[in-house]
Amino acid sequence: MTTLAGLLLGACVAISAIASLTGWLPLLAAGIPAWLAGIILWPGVPRRIRIQSTVLLGVGGLGLAVGGVADGAVDWRTAIAGNALLIAMLAAVSFLRLIAVPPTAESADVPQGRRSLVTTLAGVHLFGSVVNLPTVFIMARRMSDGHTLTRQQAITLVRGFGSAAFWSPFFAAMAAALTYAPGARLPLLLLFGIPLALAALLLTFRDVSALDVDAFSGYPINFSSLWLPGLLGLAILLAHSWRPSLSVLGLIALLAPTVTAAALAVTHRQPARVLAEHVRTGLPAMRGELVLFLSAGVMAAGLMSLVAVTGFSLPFDRFGALEAGLLLTGLVALSIVGVHPVIGVAAAAAVVAPLDPDPSLLASCFLAAWGIGVAVSPLSALSLALQGAYDLRALQLLRWNLPYAAIMIATAAALFLLHPGG
Repeated sequence: MTTLAGLLLGACVAISAIASLTGWLPLLAAGIPAWLAGIILWPGVPRRIRIQSTVLLGVGGLGLAVGGVADGAVDWRTAIAGNALLIAMLAAVSFLRLIAVPPTAESADVPQGRRSLVTTLAGVHLFGSVVNLPTVFIMARRMSDGHTLTRQQAITLVRGFGSAAFWSPFFAAMAAALTYAPGARLPLLLLFGIPLALAALLLTFRDVSALDVDAFSGYPINFSSLWLPGLLGLAILLAHSWRPSLSVLGLIALLAPTVTAAALAVTHRQPARVLAEHVRTGLPAMRGELVLFLSAGVMAAGLMSLVAVTGFSLPFDRFGALEAGLLLTGLVALSIVGVHPVIGVAAAAAVVAPLDPDPSLLASCFLAAWGIGVAVSPLSALSLALQGAYDLRALQLLRWNLPYAAIMIATAAALFLLHPGG
């Protein structure tokens, strides 16, 4: 059945690309196979995510029911198709892991000191921006002594990875931001996210350097396999700049699997077998994110219906830099107590919609919240995985990263003041 789920997710990718780039198919056609895959994979989803998803489905269903009673219509199309592009983008990006995984290089000497910190921080940031979570696990496995990570290593991996969410077009954060802030411009998001990421990396370098940097044991990184994803990212940016009406998520859904297939055809003896194996096992492995994002789409549709029929409004008459800063603080706080970023983003989008926010400012706020929340939350998927594998404690991680989160919130708030939509 997992093979069928993988094929359904592959169909979601293909249909999403066609629907968003050509309009020949409705986006609803992409949502249906995603939901079928989610139903098939539900039994294998971790219990914690099943509980969260059930709550989200309940909240969304209640909102849709209230809206249906008040308006006589249920917005079931948005509930089914709302996150189809987001899911398609995540599935498409997963193909890049076949050509851009950081090499393990078991025989390489383990680097030490300040230079090692620089290359390790850059490596987890850049590879993480493409490959996502597997990058952290690959690097942590090599950097650890087999049982634990040092404070310096944990801070470097968590913050270096999380800050990629500020700008990477291949990160789930970007997909969520573009989904829940429709109309956001990718160049503006990069102009906000890249400086914020540089600030995060410099702050992390400063903090780790103050913790006996000479003893830092890093990762023997090789950046050569990043050129193809980098070229792909540049092509997406140029295409979107040339024709802003082109969907960024649609471009990624089209190009990521296509470029991967082309690269494998050149570098691998059996490219079809590698791709088929990824469809069979790699795509179903995203079952947790799939179920959570499907449920968040239902919740968002239900909340939008509730806001519409109840006339709920925030105590603001506009969404500017101040409001973005307050929303950012609230979203990071929710992340700290275990609320997945996509849940906070979906809920926030529904609540602030009546303020008619500038989409690029709102999306920038979502990116900042996602990246900071991933790094500081002791209950994020990243932190929980590291705690389980390397004998790290939740409160320990929170204490190490809470000052960083406060500084990054202030930095993002300052950038909001410079934002064209602020």
